Amino acid sequence: MSSKRRPLTANEVFIDHITHIVEDINVANRDLLRFGFLTSTKIETGQNKSSYIQIIFNEGFINITDSPDYIFDNNKISAIAALALETGKIEDVQGRLTLNGFHPMPLYNQNLSTIDASGNLVYAEARLCRLRKSDMSEAYAEFICHEPEKLIWSNPIPSHNNGIVALRDVIISAKDPDEATARYSWFSNKGSIKKIDALGWKIPLDRGNLAICKSEALSSLIGSEILTDSAGIAGYTVLSNNISATAKFFSDHKLDLTRINNDLLALPFPKSIGGCVFIGKDESVFPWSS
Repeated sequence: MSSKRRPLTANEVFIDHITHIVEDINVANRDLLRFGFLTSTKIETGQNKSSYIQIIFNEGFINITDSPDYIFDNNKISAIAALALETGKIEDVQGRLTLNGFHPMPLYNQNLSTIDASGNLVYAEARLCRLRKSDMSEAYAEFICHEPEKLIWSNPIPSHNNGIVALRDVIISAKDPDEATARYSWFSNKGSIKKIDALGWKIPLDRGNLAICKSEALSSLIGSEILTDSAGIAGYTVLSNNISATAKFFSDHKLDLTRINNDLLALPFPKSIGGCVFIGKDESVFPWSS
């Protein structure tokens, strides 16, 4: 799989990153390294000295934090706590969300970091707009704008040992998929929703999809019993540049991998991280691709 990052046009929306809330950032980092991810050094920020780790891909990234700001309702630590969509017009998005009945918080800066090909840390900042917790019942929903993204993505992103190169889709478990789909459609400003058989809906974005279904349909959705039946972000999908090599890496390291088919893998994260990830050779292998 070959991926290339490009600047957004005015009306494009990408899936940018997901956030895991964890109890022990050091244990989480140790397990992420064991799973073949190249992680940045933790960044302590704010009065509570919360730590953040980013796993940067060619397209999108994974955010890991122990910040109490990301504890959502009754979600256990560790869990997938937030999803973020990327926009090139963060002020316009903030205004649109307000007009559509949401309650966006004031914009603020978020630190990003990755490791370059020489092993040096590279830093950047992005502007982030988060909704109030009351606006979404599943998880925090955010928009982000990478104004100085050239500081991270202008040079090649070093390869992860597991061959994963891109974040793609987010899978949301909802008590009422019809209502949730309408809500996320307004949030993302994307109206071309599509039915996923009898299981739920997908909202196609300009890069990636939001897949929304009932909790009891999760295992049928992707042919795996790994997905849980609790409401929230159940998991997400990533792409590999060589799915056979990725499967071999996890097998060689004796990690708990399920091969759904030759082109699609399911990987539950350990308790230190929470959630699960589905790894495909390209977008066509996911059941909502058609």
